[in-house]
Amino acid sequence: MGASTLLLTGNIDTIAQMSCNPAIGGQAKGQMVREIDALGGEMAVNADVTAIQFRLLNESKGAAVQSPRAQCDKKAYQFRLKHTLELQANLQVFQATVTGLIFKESKVIGCHTNLDIDFIGQTVIVTTGTFLRGLMHIGQNKNEGGRLGDFSAKSLSASFLEAGIKLERLKTGTPPRLSGRSIDFSKMVEQKGDANPTFFAFYDTREESPLFHVEQTGERRLGWAPGTEQVSCWMTHTSPETAKIVRSNLSKSAMYSGEIQGVGPRYCPSIEDKFVRFADKPRHLLFLEPEGRSTNEYYVNGLSTSLPFDVQVDMVRSVPGLEHALLLRPAYAVEYDFAHPTQLFPTLESKKVENLFFAGQINGTSGYEEAAGQGLVAGVNAVNKMRGTPPMLLRRHEGYLGVLIDDLVTKGTNEPYRMFTSRAEHRLLFNHGSAELRLIEHSKAHGLLSPARIRNIEAKREQITYWIEFLETNRTKNGSWADHIRREQHEKAALPEAFIRESSAVRDEVLYRVRYQGYLAREQRQIAKFADIEKIRLSPTLDYLSIRGLRRESALKLAEAKPMTLAQASRISGVNPADISILMVMLSSKDKQGD
Repeated sequence: MGASTLLLTGNIDTIAQMSCNPAIGGQAKGQMVREIDALGGEMAVNADVTAIQFRLLNESKGAAVQSPRAQCDKKAYQFRLKHTLELQANLQVFQATVTGLIFKESKVIGCHTNLDIDFIGQTVIVTTGTFLRGLMHIGQNKNEGGRLGDFSAKSLSASFLEAGIKLERLKTGTPPRLSGRSIDFSKMVEQKGDANPTFFAFYDTREESPLFHVEQTGERRLGWAPGTEQVSCWMTHTSPETAKIVRSNLSKSAMYSGEIQGVGPRYCPSIEDKFVRFADKPRHLLFLEPEGRSTNEYYVNGLSTSLPFDVQVDMVRSVPGLEHALLLRPAYAVEYDFAHPTQLFPTLESKKVENLFFAGQINGTSGYEEAAGQGLVAGVNAVNKMRGTPPMLLRRHEGYLGVLIDDLVTKGTNEPYRMFTSRAEHRLLFNHGSAELRLIEHSKAHGLLSPARIRNIEAKREQITYWIEFLETNRTKNGSWADHIRREQHEKAALPEAFIRESSAVRDEVLYRVRYQGYLAREQRQIAKFADIEKIRLSPTLDYLSIRGLRRESALKLAEAKPMTLAQASRISGVNPADISILMVMLSSKDKQGD
């Protein structure tokens, strides 16, 4: 967008470091990565060119829930993205720990650092991850830090509390890392990558491939041709001995001994949680995932724990194939501060402090993709705020990023929030191949993509529209081509040759829209039905406590949330349809009075 930007980070060498699983994408998350790419973000390309395995999840199910996922080379992903930032115009990267914010007249104007250097800016975006008063637990052992081997931001929380921003604690965890040479893979099930990988980035609308473009400086970024030389992951499972070890040592777990106060992720439970909450399950699946091409380190997906190290060793060695495993890094849980996201506007700007934006785990989310999406939206809106131009507001019916932000700022979260397809009521519209088409108006309005790419997306949209109309109106033996598609599962050989010669991106999107035409039309009718209340704006200064007939409980919740629209007000927990009716009557009365 051409704004002059400074990135402050406590350690330049760990920019884009993948703290947990070295993977990008997955259910709903893969769609979010494609949405990030459609809005000009870097995550998709970076994942594609540093991935060591690609898999399309739910391939046997409907296209709406199919999600791309990639296992990445952890160091290659990190180094390439660091290099990308170094080459980015209008961006300066500087190593310093932010120790506090600088306020002036209830606005943020900059920040203090541990180097006694102050930085002044028109907007500030806070992306602290798990580093805000981060505390790591391995049994009874505690170490300050946002991740193993890194620091803890200890003084910044005071600035937020000073500004009236409410903070609480959350918890997340990681599993142990193992030496590959100590693993017996013969006792495990091999999981290979897809022969025909599904990539994250939209290469069909880019004028030239950005993958190995040599910069004007002569520098070439790290990476390889996506999908080449894929490596395998391996599947094993816990044993009865594993369950016995975990259950007999629960009192030593930081989670179960009361050492940790923060709430952990319900959908990514620790191994202790699995054996307690799912006691009827005889075993739990584990996945051995390589951390990269140039390392022999393996990540044990599914074995997150905060048990003491000696117990971890026994537990790991009770798993088939890991009887002689060597631990390179222990598993640990990390506790950290987060700010309740209901304190934010849908732009991700703070309601308490003007020009202050929050993105990522500080808003209560969990996952690289959720953080990247928030960072992108906060960045765009920080520039818009500075320039006095309209904000970028992503709606729930436009994509998972819209659902994510609306859920956070409207409903809030008391546990690490993770995106799932089930959170989106209009998920049939969110097939991963349509992200560019759904979000192009935002990209155009905010200058997020090159003019050439915008033209290519519009041309693709026109081709898709043309072929849908063609297939719906032109007839074959037993009805229209579209009717034939909706009846048959394997229709490609029987379709018009000109259509088969189209790009796979166009062809797949046309087939999706034709095949599910009835369902998609129903979704659009539902969206249209609620469009009116989405347009009804609510003033941030509206005195809800003075509205006659409005329940006090609802009035207090509305006053705290400060919803921007009537639709957003309707989604606040505890606000019922009767409350919305009263608001509509009040707004209608004001309109008649010309107020």
